Amino acid sequence: MSICDDIKRKYVRLSKGQRKVAQFVIDNPTVIATQIASEVGRLADVSESTVIRFCYAMDYSGFSELQDKLRAYLIDKGEIAAEKKQISTKRLKNQFGAEIVKQDIAGISKTFNELNEQDIQEVILELHHSNRIHILGFRQSAPAAFWMYNNLSMLREQVFFVQHEAETIAQQLAMMDEDSLLFVISLDDEYEDVLTTVEIAKRKNVKIVAIRDKALKNRVEPAKSVLLVPSAQEGGATCTIAIFSLLHLLVEAMVNQNPQHYHAFRQKNEWTTADSNLIAIG
Repeated sequence: MSICDDIKRKYVRLSKGQRKVAQFVIDNPTVIATQIASEVGRLADVSESTVIRFCYAMDYSGFSELQDKLRAYLIDKGEIAAEKKQISTKRLKNQFGAEIVKQDIAGISKTFNELNEQDIQEVILELHHSNRIHILGFRQSAPAAFWMYNNLSMLREQVFFVQHEAETIAQQLAMMDEDSLLFVISLDDEYEDVLTTVEIAKRKNVKIVAIRDKALKNRVEPAKSVLLVPSAQEGGATCTIAIFSLLHLLVEAMVNQNPQHYHAFRQKNEWTTADSNLIAIG
């Protein structure tokens, strides 16, 4: 007995709403086989829960079993291959977009699941308590470093972006002391200029924290706390998204240490910027 015959046999015991689903399944088996329960409910003009209750009324474990039976039914009829050819470009785009989002979420989840909670808390406290923060990230790491600089500078004073120029690096190293924090973002091989900058800062007893895509090899880690994200070579753009999510977490967690203080500074900063723009316009 086919699934459609089984539905017809049990039709009389279904509720009014479930009968609408039953008729829709009989008339549109390929739609059921390729759509999610909520979309089937929309197309059949019933709620998603009614679709699920229909599955239970048919003695199925759920919507997935209904789809499995319909796919088997369509394969037997030789219709499923033809149906696949008729999938619209829009649906393909939606599926592609959903797959990309899934990859991004997986990359973020992997990053946060592998992070050490104690290391995260140490970095947050260093961001909150340090008198000066210097953000270092050259080459591939520069966009993430500049994002961190922009967001922190809106929330507190004494935040500096270390530009990739020998004179600027030297000036900032001269400012650093034991009350400073060097925040290093390293998403590629560390070049000599980065290594030199970090080593000089360490000799000055500057506190150092780092976000890296992989642990250092053949060298002692100079940073007090290190947050590792998946390798950029493995994760690509997904790795980059995970890093920005991590930076966002650190900034928001720092604000939560003293919300009133940070929000007041942000508001003052916004007012100052607005006043400056008015003066410039005038």
